[in-house]
Amino acid sequence: SSAGGGAAGTGGAAGAGGIGGAAGMGGSAMVELSVMVTEAPSIDAAIFTGPGLEGAELCETDTTNCATTDAAGLASIMLPADQEVSYTVSKDGYGPYLLGDVTDEPLPTTNWPLISDALLEADAMKVIVPYPWSPDGTLSLAAFSLRAGVTYELLDETATPFYTDEQQETTVGLTATTSTGRGGFFEVTPGEHQIEFGGTATNCTARIAWPGDAANRIRVPVRAGHLSFGSMDCDEP
Repeated sequence: SSAGGGAAGTGGAAGAGGIGGAAGMGGSAMVELSVMVTEAPSIDAAIFTGPGLEGAELCETDTTNCATTDAAGLASIMLPADQEVSYTVSKDGYGPYLLGDVTDEPLPTTNWPLISDALLEADAMKVIVPYPWSPDGTLSLAAFSLRAGVTYELLDETATPFYTDEQQETTVGLTATTSTGRGGFFEVTPGEHQIEFGGTATNCTARIAWPGDAANRIRVPVRAGHLSFGSMDCDEP
């Protein structure tokens, strides 16, 4: 669990293929999850520079454990410690996020830039995918530090892959990341999915994601109409 927001972008107890948190790893302590929600002025890397967005909702997935962002875009909720959990960040008129993470350490404040429906629709039209994303979800991925040459493989189904080019534009013809380091999949079936990082992403550990079943793999929940984000920390290239 570490800081870092999603790129151009939910749960009670989960069964196999579910989208909620997996079984807890023990303990009854609680940890605080704090987010800063900003309004993305564009769909590229500059999205992290937008103003705080008031009135966005942070929720533990499919529960009433929710909080609304203040004028500075800040909100926080308490989550059970040492568990795999998921949560959503949403506001009417913007594409909602779905995040899976592990509460095995104090959680730093993360920045989630909400992108307007208008910007997301324009981006989807460029690559001829539907928006709103329902009945499927979209999966956005990143290997930190961001670098070129990373590949993302969705292990359990076939979906439309994309990477961002040097101008941060979403592109469906690339086969690995450019220096912008971003990629993912459109039209992903709701459920829990496993992704393997390859290419220049080596010796990786889950950052914002659930651990996978082998090295360089993470598990990420996907929900209809949401942008799911998964990331790993990897050795420097």
